[in-house]
Amino acid sequence: MKKLISILLSLFILSAAVFAETEGDEYDDGYVYEMNGAGDQFLKVDVGGLIPLNFNGQLHMGGIIGLGYYRFINKIFGVGGEFSASYNLTIGNKLLLFIPVTFGVVIQPTVGNFEFPVTVSAGFGYETFQSLNYFPSPAVRASAGAYYRLNDVCSLGVAGGCLWLPEYTKDYGWNHGVFSTVTVNARYHF
Repeated sequence: MKKLISILLSLFILSAAVFAETEGDEYDDGYVYEMNGAGDQFLKVDVGGLIPLNFNGQLHMGGIIGLGYYRFINKIFGVGGEFSASYNLTIGNKLLLFIPVTFGVVIQPTVGNFEFPVTVSAGFGYETFQSLNYFPSPAVRASAGAYYRLNDVCSLGVAGGCLWLPEYTKDYGWNHGVFSTVTVNARYHF
């Protein structure tokens, strides 16, 4: 019985050596893997600063936090939307709060593990200042960024952009709020 077990064990070990994969026996199907392709999607989270550009020193720098979703139509072009909340304080410590929801496009060229998205979107938002509420208030957003793809599902980066918030009131006519945004971003790709 011991001889039989020894023979079976020896055969098992030798058969494992016969079926072991040798170096260089990789399968090449000829497919070139792209960083992004049609149907790929990503979710992004932004946090950063909101700098007022045309308020003559009446607003302090504020903050912005946002969520976004985009789906690629091909390896460079995608469509999606963004939701964010932003605030600024006036020199009298009054709060300006704006919550825009925008829909738009992204064009994203890649070089190695680096991605360079350019996004343009438009939509509407809710704006409140000194107990005055404006809805829907138009919103237009444009941004450009640089990201490093850490792995297949995660990328980190920075972006800079412009947020334009036109507003019409009966008393004052058109007001144009223009803000610069600087954000740090994380994206989840799936």
